[in-house]
Amino acid sequence: MIEKYIPIIDEIGLKFNYPDNIKHLLYVILPAFVIKYNKENFIINCLNNIPIIITGKENPKIQALYVSYPYKEDIIKTKKAIYLNRYNNIPFLQLLDNLIHELNHAINSYQNEIIVKEDCFYIRTGLTKIKYSLNDFKTIDKNKSFVLEEIINSKQTETIINIIANMKSDNEIIKNTIYAVKNSINNNYVSPAYFSLKYYCQKLLDNKTFLLTLENLRINGNVDDIEYWFDGIYGEKGYQELVNTLFELKEIQNKKGFLIERKINKLAIKLIKISDRFNENCNLK
Repeated sequence: MIEKYIPIIDEIGLKFNYPDNIKHLLYVILPAFVIKYNKENFIINCLNNIPIIITGKENPKIQALYVSYPYKEDIIKTKKAIYLNRYNNIPFLQLLDNLIHELNHAINSYQNEIIVKEDCFYIRTGLTKIKYSLNDFKTIDKNKSFVLEEIINSKQTETIINIIANMKSDNEIIKNTIYAVKNSINNNYVSPAYFSLKYYCQKLLDNKTFLLTLENLRINGNVDDIEYWFDGIYGEKGYQELVNTLFELKEIQNKKGFLIERKINKLAIKLIKISDRFNENCNLK
């Protein structure tokens, strides 16, 4: 029964001083995450340690984000938070998407988050690693896999919202929230985030082996295993080609001009070919 999570959310809401509408969304978001990942205690622990902060900025461009700041005590630690930069003037479904999207980043970054090397350290956000200097904690580099991270995260956001739309409850608040979700989507929710990039990778995203294996490695923090696993099925160095092609396409997709359009088409075809080759070599699609 999803109603059992109400007192847990109320306690978290009291701790972080959440307004009622955020708590009401979390009433359905928490059980949906548990259904999706089957990790109840882990999900609750994440929600208990990652505050949702309403900034009051009402920024339409960067509507929400998850951040993890490094700091040092006896060891390197991080301070995590989800920031809602658009809160008051926003459609219901977009607020729900933003909140789930950023929570999903956070949950998929929680385990094996910090990797310390001799002269640097890395903080993981899903598939993405940000490199920092050990001396002054300044950012050195961010790897290109953040685009694939966003695509996977957007796909999972869609799944979680569809789970919410199909939940049932006798609790009036939860029932009304589920009703609002159902009436905001057309049977199957498709997130507007990274829509064209998801389209070019759709065959890959529809592949059960690709999505489920990558999801499992990502939530457990074993992202260094992904390239070896992918290339083993692909037959050669394909993972970095996928990551680099997505990054290049993301960099130019909003630019204009005939040569840009030709480049976009070329990169899109390349993504489709990568997807086709992985699927051809994969036993379980």
